[in-house]
Amino acid sequence: MAQSRNLPWVVLGLGSNVLVKDSGFPGLVIRIGKGLDRFEMKGATAIVGAGMPTPILARRTAEAGFVGVERFVGIPGAVGGGIYMNAGCHGAEFSEVVTEITVMDAKGKIKQIGRKQISFKYRASNLGPVIVLEAKLVLGEESPAKLKELQSRLFRWRKAGTPYDQPCCGSVFKNPSLTRTAGMLIDEAGLKGHQVGGAQVSTMHANYFVNLGTATAADVQKLMEHVRKTVQKKTGVELEPEVRVIG
Repeated sequence: MAQSRNLPWVVLGLGSNVLVKDSGFPGLVIRIGKGLDRFEMKGATAIVGAGMPTPILARRTAEAGFVGVERFVGIPGAVGGGIYMNAGCHGAEFSEVVTEITVMDAKGKIKQIGRKQISFKYRASNLGPVIVLEAKLVLGEESPAKLKELQSRLFRWRKAGTPYDQPCCGSVFKNPSLTRTAGMLIDEAGLKGHQVGGAQVSTMHANYFVNLGTATAADVQKLMEHVRKTVQKKTGVELEPEVRVIG
């Protein structure tokens, strides 16, 4: 439909790591959710629909005694977007477990892509203009009790160290390196708590920008630009956005 009407289109799962401009998106928004949230274990291979919430995937596999995606319990998005952008947390990424994905291209053709054909980078892939529909993930075996304890520990860390219960779009900037994270650089630049309109650099974790209740997308964009320029001036590092701006 979008192709025949020359409309731009965008795919959304749970909408994490996304900032929609105040003017909206002038095209077709394709929502991936129920109906594309299959979950099945075949041996140690998980077959997962793109619409499955990543935390549910992490919990279900852990409860079944499979290791590989248990650390993803803190990723608030859906599996499709997570694979497309190679999401990760706590030292793990989707690229480590994906063996095959099913996608639909812009013409509506469905095909399977093997892991060797996919080039994953930090928070990026070479998948291009396709919609991820399903994935096969290869996992290992581990005690469910051990995995449950790990997930409890990670959740406690997230509660204590990030504004997980405040409206935000997740990590705003990519980490330049493992030793100098975006949050550390923003903190070093003295920007924790800095505010533009209703948007604020979180006082808990500097790479999260929270909506204090009245923030517009323009407020968030202005805050992002101020933070980027200030960090570059004070540290010499140019931060690259992780959040995707739509519109």
